[in-house]
Amino acid sequence: MAEQEYSRPRPRRRREGITIQDVANVAGVSIGTVSRVLNDRNWVSPATREKVAEAVRKTGFTANARARALVMQRTNSVALILGAAPTALFEDPNYALVLQEASRELAEANYSLVFLTAANTAERDRVAAFIRAGHVDAVMLVSPAESGHDALLDLLESRALPVVVCGNPFAESRRLALVHTDDAPGCEALGRHFAAQGYQRTAVIVAYPETLGPRQRVEAFTRGLGRDLVHIEPAARYSQADGYAAMTALLDAGHEIDSVFATSDLLAAGAIEAVRARSLEVPDDIAVAGFDDSAIASRTVPALTTVHQPVAAVAQAMVREVLQAIEGTEATTRMLPTELVVRESA
Repeated sequence: MAEQEYSRPRPRRRREGITIQDVANVAGVSIGTVSRVLNDRNWVSPATREKVAEAVRKTGFTANARARALVMQRTNSVALILGAAPTALFEDPNYALVLQEASRELAEANYSLVFLTAANTAERDRVAAFIRAGHVDAVMLVSPAESGHDALLDLLESRALPVVVCGNPFAESRRLALVHTDDAPGCEALGRHFAAQGYQRTAVIVAYPETLGPRQRVEAFTRGLGRDLVHIEPAARYSQADGYAAMTALLDAGHEIDSVFATSDLLAAGAIEAVRARSLEVPDDIAVAGFDDSAIASRTVPALTTVHQPVAAVAQAMVREVLQAIEGTEATTRMLPTELVVRESA
């Protein structure tokens, strides 16, 4: 009797280290199919879903997020790289809004956002090392059109890693998906508004005039205006201080302007300050309009006429593109509409 008890088969223990490959083998499907079922994705038939579910029960696989991430070599993290100094988050409300919306959208998909800055060579080198080490599953790049980003852009293009760029900040064409706004309709509408208001001598303040996005804004505005501009004044960066400096230069040059279109709200806010510093009134002496419809547009005195771009929707679209790309669908370029918002400044 004792011998019979000794020889009785012992209950099988659940095998440790069950992987998604084991589930795929038992179900007779690919790892990708198992992943889609575990992540509740589409494109899997009910019969296949049931086969995978039965294989999970048979193997005892624990379908938790950490296990899936390890098997699929994922980090469940996405980098948002800001190609400017961290202080830009406080200076430009658009950057803060992109960060806020992207973080919220990723959290809803159980992804973490890793925020990195790449404003100088040292920071860009650290970002490059971080990406090469495989710490994130995808990258979202938010960058002004500043020089010095070529090496980082080359790296992003060379990696088998989903990358989506916010806006259209680069002078040359790159093989990177963009999520940006169609600036032309809003800027043309602003030009027509200036013409309807009877402004005769209009100047433009533009940052990064050599790049595609700012150039398109100026061209569309000029088309809507229906006549030549008096002057185009360059600004070093998208900042209130640079808007003030550019407007001061316009006034000092004696162009006798009666209206100004600045290609960002920050530039326009600085321009309004410069006009008022000369004891001139906006819009009675010089009308001023901007582009973005950011939080600053309602805080200027007077409130700013501007072109609205849906920054929150851009951030949300960026997240959707990178998450789809992580799942195997190539990220694509998307363009969202703009529209004119008329307030008191013009």
